[in-house]
Amino acid sequence: MAKHAKKTEKKPKIDKNMADAFSVIEKLNKDSATLSEGALSTVTEYIDTGSYALNAIVSGSMYKGIPKGRVTGLVGPTGCGKTLIINKIIGNAQKKDPDVWGVVWDSEAAHDAQSAKSVGANPDKIKVNPIETVEDCRNQISAFLDKVIENPALHGKFIIAIDSLGNLASHKEIEDAKAGKHAQDMGLRAKSIKSMMRALTYKCAKAGVTCLFANHIYDDPSSLFPSLIKNQSGGKGPLYLASLLIQLAVKQDKKKDAKDTENVIPMANRVKGVIMKALTVKNRFIPPFLQTELFLNFKTGLYEYTGLLEMAVAYGVVIQSGSTYSLADGTKLGYEKNWRDSKEVWDKILPPLDEIIKKEFAFSNDEVNEITKEVEELTNEES
Repeated sequence: MAKHAKKTEKKPKIDKNMADAFSVIEKLNKDSATLSEGALSTVTEYIDTGSYALNAIVSGSMYKGIPKGRVTGLVGPTGCGKTLIINKIIGNAQKKDPDVWGVVWDSEAAHDAQSAKSVGANPDKIKVNPIETVEDCRNQISAFLDKVIENPALHGKFIIAIDSLGNLASHKEIEDAKAGKHAQDMGLRAKSIKSMMRALTYKCAKAGVTCLFANHIYDDPSSLFPSLIKNQSGGKGPLYLASLLIQLAVKQDKKKDAKDTENVIPMANRVKGVIMKALTVKNRFIPPFLQTELFLNFKTGLYEYTGLLEMAVAYGVVIQSGSTYSLADGTKLGYEKNWRDSKEVWDKILPPLDEIIKKEFAFSNDEVNEITKEVEELTNEES
């Protein structure tokens, strides 16, 4: 059994007749288990994304992150930080366990040692595999996961990434190009991607291997009511089969005035970095459609506290009075610029805020999920 799904020593009592019936399944399926014992579907470990706010909206806790052993998608337009976040997650996993390897199938020639190192990843333990077609990607990853499954000592020791699905061609496209043909794809590429995602979902859970993929999104120009949730390249397969999908959008963050030179690259045309808006369009662990902001500074990297102040004010952990702030106990904080980088201040804010988030960002059987209602109104998908 993989380390991420250990069975407890004390098994639940089962009626003899029921146990006899279940024995038939257990002979045919070695992974059969009750949820309390630790089934493959049970997630017990998470990997930090590098942003407390992003951790919160994907896992319901600022101290968790993406689920280990599951398929997580990062979708968005070009330049929104998908590759950076993939490298950051690999780096954080390696920080927690130096024996972890990143294995990347790169269709965009987007991964280099310096970029990985700058966000804390170890380039000596990231294997990059250039890839061109969906079929080759599927076959290579499937064979790799089969080999990992065979060796329990390797379970949980890898993070695999596909960067990106949107740039993978189908085998037919390549062959047609060689032959000079101009026939349409007719959905074959989307079918191949769906086939690959189906194969990955079970094998990743079995091996305790975390799978990340990046994908491109686009607007539907024929839609009468534009949706908050954008279409992905390659069909619906990634949407249906991933456990977690994070949709990203981006805008430039410029200096407010000529005197604002802190953490700005002079040749970057006064652009300090990018603000990435994150929306969970699918989540099997907590309610989806949660939003927050991330900030990537071109000079200093991903800022871990972005998005938290809005949460803290909304839930009363921090009190805003005009342009100054204080803690709920009355402790004066002053202007945001004076304490926004203070670990000492955030260490007072994070614990009580996390306790509130755990309760707020959880499925409830007792009341209607207001977040889902709001998103239904925004997307107008049924209109």
